[in-house]
Amino acid sequence: MACGPTPTSITLQPLESKFLRTPGQNVKLDYVVLDDEGNRMSEPKLRWTSSAPEVALVQDGVVTVRRSGKTVIGVTGGKVREALPLDVVILNSLDVRAPGADFLEVGRTIKLRVVARNEQGASLADAMPAFTSSDETVARVEDGQLVAVRPGSATVSATLGHLSRHIAVQVVPADFARLGLNLTHHQFQRRGQSVMLQARAFNRSGVVLDTVPLEWFSSDANVVSVSQDGRVTAVGTGRAVVSVVAGRRRTAAEFVVP
Repeated sequence: MACGPTPTSITLQPLESKFLRTPGQNVKLDYVVLDDEGNRMSEPKLRWTSSAPEVALVQDGVVTVRRSGKTVIGVTGGKVREALPLDVVILNSLDVRAPGADFLEVGRTIKLRVVARNEQGASLADAMPAFTSSDETVARVEDGQLVAVRPGSATVSATLGHLSRHIAVQVVPADFARLGLNLTHHQFQRRGQSVMLQARAFNRSGVVLDTVPLEWFSSDANVVSVSQDGRVTAVGTGRAVVSVVAGRRRTAAEFVVP
């Protein structure tokens, strides 16, 4: 009785990523089986095993991950056997912090703090996300350090497996010293009126800096509102304080609506 071709080589490809979403997730292995003439076999008869079934099971080249851990996937065809070590992680959380990124002077660096955990709550010491910046001319990441390049705003993103985190970065001139406003107190005559607040940033020598991003806030939006270009509008009766903020620098003006 004639026998069909038998495998003479089996090649297993590593997983694209060791980081998975949930217990029970299936991952199809990529593998190639060749016969004795070097032709790829489309439906070879193979036997699959897992050295740690509590971590992952395998059937017909599909791995079912049960929990984070290590196992060795074995496959046998004829007299040929191949093995693929797997170190799988069910990624449950990712926390990335850059203390002080909202006010980072040109030339300074901040060490990024990364904590990733698996589904059991264990910290993953060797888990390092891939970092990107929306504007590398403003801020970039090098060797786990956030580097301030020039004044401006950028968003630094960290991606590990299926999880992503984003950090808003504001880079200011190295000699940014203080903020000033064109007025500190204003009384409206009636609701609906508006006035323009003008904020300026100064360096240590009193020179105006044009490259400092500003944010505006009202202590009570029911009394006065403020746009992000500094226009304050009377909304309702009362007193409120409008603040302009750049990083850790702040100044404010009081408004009264009769």
